[in-house]
Formats: sequence, structure tokens, C-alpha cells
Amino acid sequence: MTASLTQKSKRQAPPQRSGASFLRLGWMLVQGVCCLVLTLLAVEVCFYFARVGDAEHLMPDSVVGFKPFANKRVTQRKEGYGCFLFNRFGMQDDDLDVAKKPGTLRVAIMGDSYVESLQVPRDSNYLKLAQKQLSQELAQPVEVLNFGVSNYSVAQDYLRYKTLARQFKPDIVILAFRVDETGKLLPNTAQALPFVRPVFFVKEKGQLQYDDTVVRSFTKSAVGRRLQHTAWLREHSRIYGLVGTMVESWEAFKQAYSWPWQKLAPSTFGAGAAPKPGFVPPTDETRSKFTSCYWYMMEALLAQFNRDVVADGARFVIFRTPTVRPGSHELTDNSTEDLLLQKSAAKLGIKLFNLNAAYKQNIDPKQCADDFLGGGHFTKQLHVWVADQLSGYLLANGEIRTVLK
Repeated sequence: MTASLTQKSKRQAPPQRSGASFLRLGWMLVQGVCCLVLTLLAVEVCFYFARVGDAEHLMPDSVVGFKPFANKRVTQRKEGYGCFLFNRFGMQDDDLDVAKKPGTLRVAIMGDSYVESLQVPRDSNYLKLAQKQLSQELAQPVEVLNFGVSNYSVAQDYLRYKTLARQFKPDIVILAFRVDETGKLLPNTAQALPFVRPVFFVKEKGQLQYDDTVVRSFTKSAVGRRLQHTAWLREHSRIYGLVGTMVESWEAFKQAYSWPWQKLAPSTFGAGAAPKPGFVPPTDETRSKFTSCYWYMMEALLAQFNRDVVADGARFVIFRTPTVRPGSHELTDNSTEDLLLQKSAAKLGIKLFNLNAAYKQNIDPKQCADDFLGGGHFTKQLHVWVADQLSGYLLANGEIRTVLK
């Protein structure tokens, strides 16, 4: 009986795994990881040659709010098509040397996406076209440098000049000032990277006071921390770039897109949360009132910008560009801003080239749709026209001739 119980016990005992079984399991795990890695690498290579996942080009910056990645290839298909390799300075431009070659005239253009020009090939944007025209007209090398960054404000343009552009010692600095630029003067509470902007408030005697409350708030937020922790992946991985773009688009969609003249959520400054309003296109009346109320901030900013440029031995020019209303091909009009900009430029001794006014004088309303893409940026043919107008203005108004003397 004892022998029978012993045999039964042996039959019921769980089988013991041998060392060989664990080795096989470990080897299968290693094979699975290797297959996954090879698959991801294969997808990365395919995405690279297909130019998929290249859309992200902005990274957080503690001073300017955000700026482009350096040495990163960027491909966008949302509006037109463009594929570019940003240079080592994070500029949508050819590779440059900081030192200027003897006999070379340098023109630095500051601004937002209307300057950055991701919607057309680099050789077709108005900066490169104007560079070619000026070089031919003057019979000497001219470099028109692109310091534009999508969604930048004038405050960010000024900071980008101080932190980057002035190193190149430009002879002329042009600020591309599009219609409704005043709307970016105040802090934006939207927690999406392209809206994270520092601002300059104005002290009693007109001095600027830099305020990075929005930047610091974003840096501490969940979205800001995620972008910082995944910076390497966003810069180098096409797979993550594709996924990241989808995630950020969803986050931006969830954020209520608010204009500063509608309502400022006090949560940015730490005092009680308030729901963000949905996007409502501002009327001409609200736009005019807002511009009139806050223009003193813009004038103080332009005055300091001009002083810094002149102190660096360059000439400062404001270049007002035409703009269309979001989602349409109807020209945006802000006559209050036009008038105030004209008065401030005259008061500060800044040259103003109002291309917006020139465009309205020559525009055929039926042609407007051919000049602007779906998102409001310039088509190739409008880039040609803008280049002709800008180079013609610089030559006719003595800006370049004065520098050359």
C-alpha cells in the first residue's frame, strides 16, 4: 500500500522545468526583442525615405518660449508642400557662417510663418528670390537670412534677434509685421507649444519688462514635461514624430483657442481657474478697440527693437505684409493698427514699407484665392510678387545704398 501511495504521489507531483526550458524561453524572448527592434528600424527607414513623421520642428525654449530644432529635416503637407533641412542654428535657411564675408551685404528678416515659408520650396520663397534680385542689381553678394519661426510674436522676434540674429551682424534688419500682430501682445493661456510666448510689459518710464510666466507655467505642466523628456525622440524618431504630431493635434484641439481680447483666463497667473472660451472670430470693432487699448505696448517694443538694431550698426525696417482671415481668402483689415503703426514708425524714425496697402491697391478680388493657400500663406506666385516689391523698395528708398556707402 505504501508503494502504491508513493507511486500515486509521484504521478501527482508537478513536473519540474529543466534548465534547458528556461534557456529556450530566454532565447525566444531575445529573439522577440530583436525582431521588434529590427521592425522598428525598418519602419524608421521607410518613414525616412517616404518623408513621414518629419512634421514636428519646434522645441521648448526657456527664453523665447519655443524655437526650431537645429539640423532637423522637416516635411509638411498640411498646406502646400515643403521639405527642408534646418541649418545648425535652427533656421529655415541654407547653412551659414556667422562671420560675414568681405563685400557681402546681409539682410535679416524676422517674423512668423509668413517669413519661415514652409509651404513652398526654399528657392521659391520671397527671401531667396529677393536675395537673387538684389545680388544681380548690386553686382555683389547679398544674403537675405531667414529668422522666421511659425507663430512668433514681435516680442519673440525681438528675443530671437538678441539671442541669434545679431551674431550675424546684418546690415539691415526687417521686421515682417503682418495684419493683427497686436493680438499676440498679451499672454496666451493655451497649453500648446506654438502658443507659449513670453511677453514684454511696459514700466512707467517706457522700459520693457520681460515676463516669462506663461513659459514657466508650460514648462511645469504635464505637456511641457513630456515634450522635454521626449526631445530626443521628437528630433530623431519618425515613428514618434508621427505619433507625437497626432497627440499634439488632439491636445491643441481640446484647448479652446482664445483671442486675447475675448477673455484672459486668470489661471495663468495662479488665481482661480476659469473656463476657456471657444474660438469666435473677432469683429472689426473688437479688433479696433483691442488694438487701441494695447498699442502702447507695441510701440514700446518697436522702440527698443529699433534702438538695439541701430546700436548694432544696422538699419531697422518694418515690412507690413497682407494677411487673410482664418479659413477664408478674405483679406484681413485692421485700419486702426495701420494708422497706429504709421504714426509710431514716424515718431520713432523707423522706415515702414506697407505692402498690405500696396497689395490692396493692386489686388483683383477674384485673384485673392490664387495668391493665398488654404491656411492663409503665400502661394508661389505671391512670393514672386512680394520679392519684387521688397527688393524694389530697398533699392528705391535708399536703404541699401545708404548701407553700402
